[in-house]
Amino acid sequence: MSIKPDTIIEALIFSAPDPVHASKLAKIAGVPKEEVGEIIARLNRLYRESGRSFAIREIAGGYAIYISQDFAPWIQEILGKDRGLHLTRAMFETAAIIAVKQPITKPMIDKIRTVNSSAPIMQLLKQGLVTIAGRQQSPGRPFLYRTTQKFLKVFGLNSPQDIPSFEELQKIFEGEDFPV
Repeated sequence: MSIKPDTIIEALIFSAPDPVHASKLAKIAGVPKEEVGEIIARLNRLYRESGRSFAIREIAGGYAIYISQDFAPWIQEILGKDRGLHLTRAMFETAAIIAVKQPITKPMIDKIRTVNSSAPIMQLLKQGLVTIAGRQQSPGRPFLYRTTQKFLKVFGLNSPQDIPSFEELQKIFEGEDFPV
């Protein structure tokens, strides 16, 4: 029995806990990197035609399996409604500023928000949504912050270039608490 590259790539994506880069999929499956996108498209077409509840999405620089939003109520029943990250308004504002202006220092974040951002930054670091990207070459050498691959994954983005503007982000999240 000969196993097709499509099936190998499907198995790799299903078994990986994080998005898998096209180059890694190509290398393991023994296909040119350029073919990976075509294979993913074929698999997704097959999933749609057969009425599957999932699809493969390009996210955070790689490929991962995602369940259709149509199935969210049932998924929440089995996983629980409170299984994700929670962003307070302060955390969301801080994450949005970092995402849009990265790399950025805490003093600049404080200036934009007009309040001290130490606590939200610490929580975002703790949750792995932002990271320290070095130090600015200025007096005091403040830390520079940027978003992480986890941030991209959580917000369903493929790359930092996909991050919406701050105004767009505000429109998306107008509530008090932001379950992710």
